[in-house]
Amino acid sequence: MSATNVTAQDLSIVIPTRRRWDTLSLTLGALDQQTEQGFETIVVVDGTDQEVPPIPDVKILQQEHAGPGAARNYGVSASDRALVLFIGDDMIPRRDFVARHVARHRSCPSDEAVALGRIVWHPSVPRDRLHRWLDWSCALFDYRQLEDEGAEDAQWSRFYSSNVSLKRDFFLSTGGFDPDFVYDYEDLDFGWRAGELGMQLIYERRALVEHLHPYDWATLERRYRSHAAGEQLMAAKHKWFKPWFHGHITAAANAPATSRAFPLLVDLIPRRPRRVRRAFEWRADRYYLQRLAPAFLEAWEEAGATDAAAARNG
Repeated sequence: MSATNVTAQDLSIVIPTRRRWDTLSLTLGALDQQTEQGFETIVVVDGTDQEVPPIPDVKILQQEHAGPGAARNYGVSASDRALVLFIGDDMIPRRDFVARHVARHRSCPSDEAVALGRIVWHPSVPRDRLHRWLDWSCALFDYRQLEDEGAEDAQWSRFYSSNVSLKRDFFLSTGGFDPDFVYDYEDLDFGWRAGELGMQLIYERRALVEHLHPYDWATLERRYRSHAAGEQLMAAKHKWFKPWFHGHITAAANAPATSRAFPLLVDLIPRRPRRVRRAFEWRADRYYLQRLAPAFLEAWEEAGATDAAAARNG
């Protein structure tokens, strides 16, 4: 295949999933409505503790529970197509999603060219204060700064496997996702290694998916607990890595309590002048981090104790 002639028939879409059948059905339904067809869809069920419902016209694989990174590796191993597109099972693609990814690879045929699509909230996700914070703080995805920069080069640290496509041979050359990362930080680890091999992460903002994953406080605490374990492992594997969440949450926990007025007020502050908006965001962000600190720091201690025990039993 010549990369300049790539079509949807050269594409495999790999979707790891675990116990989200209703949401997955919406994702697959949106793929059925794509303006360009001919791609194959590979769903990797993460865990043999699940009964897999019948899903027509989809290649179904199942593995022992090992996390989404290992599931993506398994999916790629079952494909022989030249392009691989990773999305999450809770990412609902717009109708021209596949066409945008394929077109980007036609215009950027080099092996190292990787296309990063955009992620926005699904219309059914509440636009409440918590979800607005997740957006402007970039606590989930750093699209706000990328949009502000207006740059096409997304840089390796924004490799988000919820919406990204790359040449299969390049993916294999990296060794794939590190299976030690069962959940969280497998993207950053992969992005670093791919960047060392010359990855060009190109922002294709028109390749858009809608994130159908509403958060409540309990869900958010679980996510931050996984951040703690992921940062411990990332730091153990990469000497250059400085745990970002641990640094920010520790600083917040050691600071005086922030008034709950700031999360209320920040929504009333316009984005310009930026200096004023940033000052309110900083205080509102600290309020949220102080509330998340107990769950995060407990998980941090647990992960550290587990690593120490493993080292002793080495």
